[in-house]
Amino acid sequence: HALSMAAMPEHRPARRPPPGRPGVVRRSRMALAVLAALSMGVAVARGEDSQRQERIPAAFVFWSVPDAAAQPGGDALQQLPFWHDPGFRGAMRLLQTEHHFDLVHYNLAEEDVPARLEAAVASNAFAFILSKGCWHTPADKMMRSTIIRRKAPGVKTGIFPACSSPPPADEETGKSIALAYDVVFYDKVWLAPTFAHHPLAVHAFGIDTPRTFNASSGVAWGEAAKLFDYVSVGMLAPWKRHENLVGMPGDAKLVVGYGWRSEASSEIVSTLFTAGIAVWQRVAPARMCDVYRASRRVYMGATELGGGERVILEARACGVPSDAIEIEA
Repeated sequence: HALSMAAMPEHRPARRPPPGRPGVVRRSRMALAVLAALSMGVAVARGEDSQRQERIPAAFVFWSVPDAAAQPGGDALQQLPFWHDPGFRGAMRLLQTEHHFDLVHYNLAEEDVPARLEAAVASNAFAFILSKGCWHTPADKMMRSTIIRRKAPGVKTGIFPACSSPPPADEETGKSIALAYDVVFYDKVWLAPTFAHHPLAVHAFGIDTPRTFNASSGVAWGEAAKLFDYVSVGMLAPWKRHENLVGMPGDAKLVVGYGWRSEASSEIVSTLFTAGIAVWQRVAPARMCDVYRASRRVYMGATELGGGERVILEARACGVPSDAIEIEA
């Protein structure tokens, strides 16, 4: 219901949400709550036109610089180093394949993209415009300075502030800059008070089982052969603190990482390799349970603001007992 208000222009009839599916556990996952909630606002003609489903034109605005880690043969998000998180990619893809969104990606780091986005907005090409990025980063700046001011009144906007910082006050109005958006998606539940002032703040977090995260295949954790003493999962970024594995006991340790932040990621991987710790990238969600079950212990070393809660949910969904999960923060 929340996203039917946020995503749909006034002239579109709202459709009844699809019935729940048994066995689906914690369906949202950062952007997967975007998927689930947005889908409730998808317009579907009823009665005589029940077989025809209307496509929803939408834009996804972000900023990222491609590098050697990109996948030229992949889809728009696979070609970007900061978007290798397969769960987020899968959520955006499901918006298109299952929830009838015609989603256009706009990477503001590319030279001609801002002008193309402005032209598309001026032509009223979208019903919903979603951005991802922290406050005062390029995506948020472009949205507030240009897109929101020039869009048609019926077009709705949203932001996923990929950070734990509270929204600052607008320099002109003195009000929270989050109020410039029709909807705000936040991932950590403890951020709820931060967005209590916003009329439509949606908690978007969890794991999507069984469609993108397969927790039912393979043997149970207690019966699986243990190949690793420790596994640490997350972006190859300083705030994930993967290098803490160096001081952990055991001879076989693994880091499953994604994304690449130039010098910072290079230093992390170099430290891990020097200590004899394996590093794997781009492990599909459907295979992650095999990794968790092959590890004696799961290490979540992220700082308090560095995320990592989803790793715990994934490990628990795969049957890892709570006493086999070590949390540093």
